[in-house]
Amino acid sequence: MTYDLLVIGEINPDLILRGADLSPAFGQAEKLVDHADLTIGSSAVITACGAAKLGLKTAFVGVVGDDLFGRFMLDAMQARGIDTSHCIMDATQATGFSIILSEPADRAILTYAGSISSLRYEDINLDLFDDAKHAHLSSFFLLDTLRPHVATLFKHARAKGLTTSLDTNWDPRETWGGGLDNVFEYTDVFLPNREEALRISGQTTLK
Repeated sequence: MTYDLLVIGEINPDLILRGADLSPAFGQAEKLVDHADLTIGSSAVITACGAAKLGLKTAFVGVVGDDLFGRFMLDAMQARGIDTSHCIMDATQATGFSIILSEPADRAILTYAGSISSLRYEDINLDLFDDAKHAHLSSFFLLDTLRPHVATLFKHARAKGLTTSLDTNWDPRETWGGGLDNVFEYTDVFLPNREEALRISGQTTLK
């Protein structure tokens, strides 16, 4: 099979809580929310789902735990036509997940990294790049084990004739480095949002 898109990144569900006021009240106070949904999460998986929906042959590389959240995500991805045969299910780890506090004008995200951060360079079958057209990587700052090798991975992709794209997402540690400058040389499309672009560049405006 020739893949239109090879996605590398995090796999986690989102628990989305919606309401007008989602500020936690400590002291064991209980507050009610208006809506709650357990859904497909992670920037990487959402990208893969969108591509598959457009009819692109899409493969994914990532790590989940052998647990409820891990099986939920892999089943949902497979149901949407994504090839998950190169994903790793590791019984020694717990699948990461995010809690999204979604108010009408803004949202906050609480993430348990779990298996997200454990994807290794050695876990990625480099032969996949012989059968793909484009490689996309998401959540650069959450991929702790893989992050030092992303430039090497993208360099290999380019050598195999693939185009590449990078979506860093937010850096929870707010260092905004981690070798990112080395990855840009091999990146065709860079996809930060406004706040991420400002933090990465060290600028105060987009102009």
